[in-house]
Amino acid sequence: MKKLLLSLLLVAIGALCVWTFREYQPLAGQVSATDTPFGPESAMTEMIAELDYGVLPEASGLAVSGVDSRRLWLINDSGGRSELVALGLDDNRFLRVNVLDTPNRDWEDLETFDYKGTPWILVADVGDNAARRQYVSLYFFPEPSVEDTEVKVQTTIELSYPGGPRDVESVAVDPRTNTLYLLSKREALPKLFALTLPALDKAEAYQLQATLVGEVRSIPAPTVEELQRFSKYGKFRSQPTGMAHVPDGSGIALLTYGNTYFAALNEERDWLAALNESLCPVPRPELKQAESIAADTQGRFYVTSEGRSAPVLRVSVGDCRTEQ
Repeated sequence: MKKLLLSLLLVAIGALCVWTFREYQPLAGQVSATDTPFGPESAMTEMIAELDYGVLPEASGLAVSGVDSRRLWLINDSGGRSELVALGLDDNRFLRVNVLDTPNRDWEDLETFDYKGTPWILVADVGDNAARRQYVSLYFFPEPSVEDTEVKVQTTIELSYPGGPRDVESVAVDPRTNTLYLLSKREALPKLFALTLPALDKAEAYQLQATLVGEVRSIPAPTVEELQRFSKYGKFRSQPTGMAHVPDGSGIALLTYGNTYFAALNEERDWLAALNESLCPVPRPELKQAESIAADTQGRFYVTSEGRSAPVLRVSVGDCRTEQ
């Protein structure tokens, strides 16, 4: 009897381990939207790489290269090295580029954008979990080559918010209007802030204050089912963790811990209106701690997570474009 009970116990433990592993198992190849928890049936997801944990233990920012769309740039979270990491989609190689004389206090987002016909990079040191930083830092420089071993920041903006410090992980640049957007995280209704960018090619340091644009009210709160399924972190699933401007100007990519969204931009719909009026869920598999999103010139999204065995997913926006 004791042997039988022990065998049953081992089987139960084994089943629990398998379920726990499958909950966060990276997905290989293409995954139908019917395997994801929500969204248009036509969307598809591809796993295109897996992050090297030794190089990117806490991937907090992701961007598609403006020089070569077969390359992704990534950064690590607070306490990580002050560096860009290039991931080649053709060979899955990771290459490091040191960002000189630039502390990583809490790097939280990364963006590539066109500035005067040249691809530039923004590294956003804007994380502030306790909302204590009177100024956060934005670092700008022309996109380096993967052959470069180091790059130097050209322009720095020390940024403050009206009403005091905010925790922010979602930053994007709209090059058509030369505007930087930031979306707050730890608030019941995230707040969208904007800043008109100064001249970036003058190698200067600026101290500026963002402007409050308004509240984003469209992000769905976690459902009862999500709160039960994710008992520890379910209440945080609607918090924004990443944002990107789609290079063709068609919209905004928005990431929360639980979901991915596309918001359509047009001449009549600015950023706040797009986020409040046209937020469309884009299916993707569940991730441990989704904090990084980017968009390419074809309108596809790239998403990844912090932690071990973090997959890099390429996600088709699918029906979200046609429904806007």
